[in-house]
Amino acid sequence: MVQDYKLNTGQPAPDYFGKIFLHEFFMAALFLQIITRLLIAGHALNWILAYLCVFVIYAVFIRQGIKTLSPLMNRVRLLWNIILMNFAFTSIRHIIPLLGKNPLDSHLAKIDYWIVGKDLSIWAQQFYCKPLTEIMSIGYMLFIAFLFSTFILYAFKADLNKLCRFCFGIFTLYAVGISGYSIVPAQGPLVHLAGAYSCNLEGYAFTELNRMMVAFGSSGYDVFPSLHAGVGLFLLLFYREHDRPFYYIYLLPFIILVLSTIYLRYHYLIDVLVGIPLSVLCYYIGECAFQNLQAVKGDYNQYCDTAEIIAIKEDTCT
Repeated sequence: MVQDYKLNTGQPAPDYFGKIFLHEFFMAALFLQIITRLLIAGHALNWILAYLCVFVIYAVFIRQGIKTLSPLMNRVRLLWNIILMNFAFTSIRHIIPLLGKNPLDSHLAKIDYWIVGKDLSIWAQQFYCKPLTEIMSIGYMLFIAFLFSTFILYAFKADLNKLCRFCFGIFTLYAVGISGYSIVPAQGPLVHLAGAYSCNLEGYAFTELNRMMVAFGSSGYDVFPSLHAGVGLFLLLFYREHDRPFYYIYLLPFIILVLSTIYLRYHYLIDVLVGIPLSVLCYYIGECAFQNLQAVKGDYNQYCDTAEIIAIKEDTCT
């Protein structure tokens, strides 16, 4: 039986926490490439210092986790990736202008025309109606609800083994995706094709709530690849293997989510077509890397089972 460190506070974290993890390499690469590009661009000292500060804290947590094998320190080490990811994501709004890059929506739109001969968000206008817009908005919002609920649940309830496994894949995916935003910035069809639509999207309460959430939470250039589709699929794949009830609950909202990225005019088709295979790739790379690390450094399940048996024997003797 796998136990959470809080139930076994006297035991160190598994031996494989003495290594640098896959997602840590990718998150480091994300930060270092942005810092390097800001240095080359110049006139961005505040952002360079901010990136360095967040990254140095990350490096300290990694070092302390490796050095001490403290379950608490290594849990913090894993969860700091949430701060790192959100900092990088939200900063893109400011970083892209500092790098002197212009939105590349025209190129993404041309790829869509090459693939299907049209823009799908314009084609989808024939299906527009308030109830459907409301459903799509709910599906889009549920992604955020499932994502942050999963982060919170795994942060406080998952054992280190499961939390680490989750982090391997999802933060590798985020690192690659946010790098995509910084290299191929785009604002989406809603902005780029604003004059081409014959009607505005209207719905009810959830439509307005979703619109406010997107306006508040978007980084402004978070289009290619679609991390809504990519991370949504990653959650589905992880749920299928490790939290099967969540898989069945999230399956329909995920399907609606993918459709809503086009319907609500947030993404081009190419964004989704790249985001989905990228998600599958990061999931299976993360799984393979985690399993290989466990094989080298020892299986955590066996570690916990042994600790539990020893504890039971000690209780029996006393």
